[in-house]
Amino acid sequence: MSSRFLPRMVAVALFFLCASIGYSQVQEQTEQLRIQIWAGLDAFPGLFGDEEKAPEEQYRRPEIASEFQMLYGFSIERARQIAPFLMGGMIWGWNFEYTPYDKTRGVDEYFEYSEFHNLDTNVNPLKFVDPEIRDERLMVRVWCNRTREQQAEFDRWMSIVHPHIKGVGEAPVHEGFEGIKEAVGNSIKNAVREYWRGYLRNKPKEITGTVLLIRDPRIYIKNGRYVVDLDFFMETDRIIEYTQF
Repeated sequence: MSSRFLPRMVAVALFFLCASIGYSQVQEQTEQLRIQIWAGLDAFPGLFGDEEKAPEEQYRRPEIASEFQMLYGFSIERARQIAPFLMGGMIWGWNFEYTPYDKTRGVDEYFEYSEFHNLDTNVNPLKFVDPEIRDERLMVRVWCNRTREQQAEFDRWMSIVHPHIKGVGEAPVHEGFEGIKEAVGNSIKNAVREYWRGYLRNKPKEITGTVLLIRDPRIYIKNGRYVVDLDFFMETDRIIEYTQF
């Protein structure tokens, strides 16, 4: 075999290897979801109430636990807000409605997203695992089991060819949890916009659909802003074109 074909063959092999690894990572989410989240400010591990690992014996004393709850309760509460929000995006997804900016027609960009269903923690209990303090943040892993019906719905997403899209969104840190939700919305908007730019020659009037969050969400802070880097499957409900230029 000619050596000039080897680089191409290696590249093709690596492509399919990476694709199969990515696919298997998503498949692993079928029964149990496992993600890691963090909350700003210091917090003490062992105050979630359902951790896999208990705190040291001295912190089991009610008066000390109460003191830490008072000091670090904000971070614990923030983690409790973030966890069901992201898990809901992985189990149910988010609906979106998007109108692209069109200078020629004088149309401003419009984007709105909403939860497909609120996550019911009675149906999908959350387990907080291995909480720890690192880099002045409360780091904790969150586990959540899908019901059989939800597993079947996820299999539907996997069995149908849905585009895999990626997006990065930002929002000010000072907005707190609302800032995280805003950054997630911007991530969805940017992912949808970049995907359809490659397929639609003319800007549509409106695009509506649903995105399902896949893989670990990546959230960090840069220059006083939350940066959210997310992967989705996208299901498009409809695309409305302009009837006149």
